Amino acid sequence: MRLLPPLLALVLTAAACGPLPRPFQEEDKQALDLQAPSTRAPLRVFAPEGVPPGDPDRFALLLAERLLELGVAAEPHWFTPAVSAPLETRRLLGHAALEAGAEGAERLAVAWRLREPDGRETPLVEAEAALSPEGWAAGETDSLEAAAQVSAATIARALGLAPPISEEPLADAARRRLVVLPIEGAPGDGAESLERSITRALREQRVALAGLPQEHDLLLWCRVEVDPPRGAHQAVRIRWRVELASDFSELGTITQENLVPAGSLDRAWRETAPLIAQAAAGGIVELLRQAEIGPGPLP
Repeated sequence: MRLLPPLLALVLTAAACGPLPRPFQEEDKQALDLQAPSTRAPLRVFAPEGVPPGDPDRFALLLAERLLELGVAAEPHWFTPAVSAPLETRRLLGHAALEAGAEGAERLAVAWRLREPDGRETPLVEAEAALSPEGWAAGETDSLEAAAQVSAATIARALGLAPPISEEPLADAARRRLVVLPIEGAPGDGAESLERSITRALREQRVALAGLPQEHDLLLWCRVEVDPPRGAHQAVRIRWRVELASDFSELGTITQENLVPAGSLDRAWRETAPLIAQAAAGGIVELLRQAEIGPGPLP
């Protein structure tokens, strides 16, 4: 159930810099990680209960950001983009406990679990971190950041994700980052699979991702349009648009068009989503460079 490679078309236009080069073709066929959270929007991250952090909303944001860096589509539970209505998703919940650690430090242990939209919960993993005394309860930035990094790495490993890429990101956090908005209009499990796949593909391209946009950041919007079947096939169009978060002005658009077997996108996108994402990610990076957002060619 994949897009037909000979018919794959990827057209890029940039509002600020005119036409872009030839369409990008799909790259290596990447298998979809079926252990990753199945969501209709990013994984909703909640601060743990039990012994909660002193600044729960800040910790939820930090954890979502660290998960994004590891290729897990995530956002803090309190953030919902105005352009998309809230959707039923899996929730990342935790229970935290503190005890005395070595040399005066505190030992934080958080038992993380996933809650399905129907209320079922599944234990995921326990993460442990050594923090400065009282830092967790006081909501100190260094303690929250350390706990978020340890939890994100532990959760990513539990989901079977690869270790983080060591190279510098395309755009560092002090400059512009990219926020992937929920996919719109996709049938079947396309919204969840395509969002997860584009997050993974952009991370592999070393694009700095964020869960919550700041004024100087960028937004990646995507809409899928599937025509009614005509015989044995139907047309699908996927539009990716990069916007400035400050005023929603458009920087450029990428369009993918193809014919697929009729009804094939009404089910799981296990092979299709990674192919689409790999092809689109290269175009998105090129669009960022053409708009003079990135620092230049990758080595």
